[in-house]
This record gives sequence, structure tokens and C-alpha cells, in this order.
Amino acid sequence: MDILGELAGLLRDVTGEDERWAAAVTPESRLEDDLRLESVEVAALGEALRERYGVDLPAHLAALDLDELVDLTVGDLARLVTA
Repeated sequence: MDILGELAGLLRDVTGEDERWAAAVTPESRLEDDLRLESVEVAALGEALRERYGVDLPAHLAALDLDELVDLTVGDLARLVTA
């Protein structure tokens, strides 16, 4: 499975959305504006990324400015995971 597919699956797990929703997730999908993730979902995603990839999402988010946080995309997460 490719990283985008894996991330879409993790996002589906933390949001409780269905397969159709996950299939529409693209690298350009913004976590806040497009996917409308809530803070508890971001926290759950952070835990899932830590468990699966060893990524510290909270530390990454803390280093971003407000505009970067608002514009954070699935593609950004993919780059974080593969770095």
C-alpha cells in the first residue's frame, strides 16, 4: 500500500468516516478546511502516526506557525512520515 493510502486509512480510522470519504482524500486535502478534523481526531492521528511510523506529530505541529497549521495537508503528513 502506498503512503497516501495508509494515511487515508488512518484518517478514516480516527474520524469514523466511510470508505468513500477515505477514497476522496488526496495529497492536497487540508486537515482543517477540507477534512474538518477536530482536535480529538488530530490527537488520535498523532498517536496513530507515533505507533505506526515513530512520528511525533504534536512536536511537528508545535513548530508550525498559524498559517502552516491551517494549511497542513495530507501530503505534508506523507512527507513527514517518509522523512
